[in-house]
Amino acid sequence: MLKPLSIIALLLAAGAVAAQPATPAGAGKIKVKTKPGKGSSVAAKAADWSLPYAASITPAGLQQDLSVLASDAYEGRKTGEKGQKMAADYLRQAFTADGLTGPVPNSASPYLQQFTLNRVAPGASIKVGSRTFFVNKDYYLLLRDAATLGAELHPIFIGYGISTAGYADFAPTNATLKGQDLVMLLGEPLSPAGQPLLGKAGQASDYGTAGFTEMMARSPAIRALAPRSTIRIAPSAAVFAQVPDLYKPMFEHHERISFPGEPAEAGTGSNVFIVSPEMGAAILGTTVGGLANYRNAVPDGAKPVPSLFMPVAMQPIELKETLKTENVLGYLEGTDKKAEVLVLMAHYDHVGTQNGVVFNGADDDGSGTASVLALARAFAQAKKDGHGPRRSILFLANTGEEIGLLGSRYYTDHPVLPLESTVAALNIDMLGRVDSLHTGKGDYVYVVGDDRLSTELRALSEATNQHYHPLALDYQYNDPKDPTHLYTRSDHFNFARHNVPAIFYTSGLHADYHQPTDDVDKIDFPVLARRTQLVFHTAWTLANREARIAVDAAKP
Repeated sequence: MLKPLSIIALLLAAGAVAAQPATPAGAGKIKVKTKPGKGSSVAAKAADWSLPYAASITPAGLQQDLSVLASDAYEGRKTGEKGQKMAADYLRQAFTADGLTGPVPNSASPYLQQFTLNRVAPGASIKVGSRTFFVNKDYYLLLRDAATLGAELHPIFIGYGISTAGYADFAPTNATLKGQDLVMLLGEPLSPAGQPLLGKAGQASDYGTAGFTEMMARSPAIRALAPRSTIRIAPSAAVFAQVPDLYKPMFEHHERISFPGEPAEAGTGSNVFIVSPEMGAAILGTTVGGLANYRNAVPDGAKPVPSLFMPVAMQPIELKETLKTENVLGYLEGTDKKAEVLVLMAHYDHVGTQNGVVFNGADDDGSGTASVLALARAFAQAKKDGHGPRRSILFLANTGEEIGLLGSRYYTDHPVLPLESTVAALNIDMLGRVDSLHTGKGDYVYVVGDDRLSTELRALSEATNQHYHPLALDYQYNDPKDPTHLYTRSDHFNFARHNVPAIFYTSGLHADYHQPTDDVDKIDFPVLARRTQLVFHTAWTLANREARIAVDAAKP
């Protein structure tokens, strides 16, 4: 461990001068003496040249980039949309200004690895008979199976959709209901006195509690029927108005994106429609008053009422389109080991806007993207000063992470630089916060995947951290039994699938994850700078050591 005084002494020995904040037009210039003065040859030879360039990674520089990328003007950087294109151009300009080259061959835009995706999503409306109802106005949709999205639905009414001890609208073993489109009323049956029949002491049961609780209560019996879709009718206009909040974040998932020629991501269950009372009445061929009469008809004996309705076929409108998107690449050629490559990466896309609200994704993953820009500037300046890395470095900003790690998958399926020559990949995703487990406990970072393919990488990572004013390395998310499965959920995983050793750096999950509140003002920039400096030192070691790290610990 180097104490602060030792670091300062080495910086002085290296002749480092404080760097200016980073800008998208290029790095702040680091003035480093590359020739020792009179009587200083011993100090110059002993200097650790990584220190002044690590010191160039500053809170101010990180904040300058992130304040642009995570601003409302970038509209949440959703893959294939305007804001993502703006972010790609910002990154391209930054890499160009740093003096990095674009490594994409045979391209008019050598910094951009462009590719096409297919998008399947609900259209703006659903036809019920002769009437048209509109998404996010008359209904909400949780899309789980894109393959069935555009098919005509033939609803079968199953009352409240309840099958439990003492009350059953249907039998989970009823073969005629399997694989069908099941329509049901939300809420629960009430007695003539208005008391919940399934609750205790007059209180609503789980079936009568709108939101995630009621969905989980109904799910076991309904899941046994493997329905193609479920159509759930809100009990009132007031409850329907609360659906976006009551069922949050389930209705974020409303599209499926895949590569051309491949099927959309496999379905993970039934599509779920939650519809207004008016739309529900139209589906059942009745009126809102008819629905109220049904609810009032449940007898005191808690027996379901036979269906009084003639459901109408409904036709969801399906949207199919192609999206053009791009990874952004900056290349820094090495010296005597330039045929070998180290990848430093982050994803720069986020989830866009929802209902007119921008999800800025400052931490996810604006923080990682800003870190990659800072790393690029530091290494590029080192090369300009005559201290460039022995191995080449690829700075890779991935698109499409939020929709299935698609950008990094495209790169590893179509590598610009040979994967067999790629010595390691360091991935930064959500690095700018302090989670609830570490509040007030000092600097830390979660390290994921460092020992999955290479025991040597774990040893190098720990030794580097220990040498440079160490952070606490937390391996909680590296446990194969960890329920969050973070190891498989960010872009490093696609490199690991190709036997490239990888480290995933993150500061962990928090309440603002995939929320509109993930904003720049919640980023801890001094902490982000210290973590990024650790990544820099680790990358410096990997890029300059004599032998590439060995793949010797293949694990699932």
